[in-house]
Amino acid sequence: MKIALCKSSLLIPPTYFAVAHAQIMKDDFDFSFFTMAAEIKDSNIDLDIRDFAPFRHKPFATREKYLPIVMPAMARAVENFHPDVIHQHFATWSWPAVRAARASGSPLITTLHGADVVMAGKQARTAMARWHHHNIGLVQRNSNRILAVSNYLAGQAVVSGFPAGKIMVHYLGVDTASFVPVKMRQETDHRTSAPPVVLFVGALNDQKGILHLLKASQELQVSHEHELVIVGRGPHYEALVRVAAGNPRIQVLGQLGRTDLLSQLQCATVLAAPSRQSNGAREAAGLVLLEAQACGTPVVAYSSGGTPEMVGPRSGLLTEEDNVDGLRDSIAAILALNSKDYLAMRTSARDYTLRERSLVGSARELAEHYNAVSE
Repeated sequence: MKIALCKSSLLIPPTYFAVAHAQIMKDDFDFSFFTMAAEIKDSNIDLDIRDFAPFRHKPFATREKYLPIVMPAMARAVENFHPDVIHQHFATWSWPAVRAARASGSPLITTLHGADVVMAGKQARTAMARWHHHNIGLVQRNSNRILAVSNYLAGQAVVSGFPAGKIMVHYLGVDTASFVPVKMRQETDHRTSAPPVVLFVGALNDQKGILHLLKASQELQVSHEHELVIVGRGPHYEALVRVAAGNPRIQVLGQLGRTDLLSQLQCATVLAAPSRQSNGAREAAGLVLLEAQACGTPVVAYSSGGTPEMVGPRSGLLTEEDNVDGLRDSIAAILALNSKDYLAMRTSARDYTLRERSLVGSARELAEHYNAVSE
C-alpha cells in the first residue's frame, strides 16, 4: 500500500513525530513524504522525502517563504505518486494534500496536532488567518478520517467546528527502543552520589510554564538541594541565561540533539512539565512526558490540556494548572522518596509507556486506520 505523507515543512530535528511511524512501518507500507520545504540533519532518517522550495543552499527560514508558490507542484507530485492513502499532518497548509486527494480519488486522513485546532477556534482577522481557516475548512469537508493526538484535543476540535463523526483519537506514542532507562544506581539512597536533577525540556515560553518552574525550583532549594537543568530555546532564553549566570544550581543548555537529549532524560531525577494556558492554547499532548517515562524518569506536570493523558497512574504527579506551590510540593515529594519507592516509580513509568504509549502500538493503530479508509 502506498502512503503519501504530507506536511507544510519538515525540520528534523526536532519534528520527529511526523516521520516516526513511517520509520518503523516502512517494511509494511510504501511511504513517500511530501513537503514544501525540508531540512533533515539526522542521517538516521532514511525515508523518501520530497520537497519543492527552491534554493536548497539557502537557510531553511528563507526557503519556507516559498511555500505558497510551490503548493501546486507538491499537489501534482502527490497525485503522480498514485497513493492508496494520503496522510496530512496539521489541518493548516493542507491545500496540496486535499487537491491531490480530490484529483486522485485517494482517501485522506488528517492528524490534528493542536495549533490547527486553536487556529480554527479563533476569528480570522488577517489574510494569513483567513488562509488557514480556508485550509481547515478543506480538511473538515474532505478528510475521510480525522485523528486527534489526545481526547482533550478531540473535544476541542469538535467545539471548533470539526465534524465529530470523523474524529478518532490516535496517540502518537514514543520509541521505547530508543528512549530506554540506564541502570539504577546501587546506592542505598538514590540521592547520595550527587544532587538530584530537575529537568525541563521544551520551548522557553509562557505556555510551557518555564518561569513557574524557575520560581518553584528557587523556593525548593531551601529545603531540597537540586540542580535545575533547562533544555530548549524561546523568548525567555536570554533572561534564563542571566539568572543561571548567578546561580550555579541552574544550567541552561539550549537546544540539544537527540543523543544529548536522551542522556539528559536518562540522568534526570524528575522531569517537570508545567504547561499551561497561554493565548487561548493548552498542551495538546506532550511527547516529552512519554520520552521521560520511557527512560524510567518520573514526571511532574500541571493537569492541563492533554497532559494528564500522557502521565501514568503511578509514574508521576499532577497538580492543578498555575499552582506554583503545588508544582513545588510535587517535585519535593519525588525528591524526598526513598530508593525503594523511587525505583517503583521508575519501573511504573517505563511499564506505562511500554503498555499504553509505545510507538509500536501507535503504529499498529495507524496501520488499522490506513487499511480502514482504503477498503
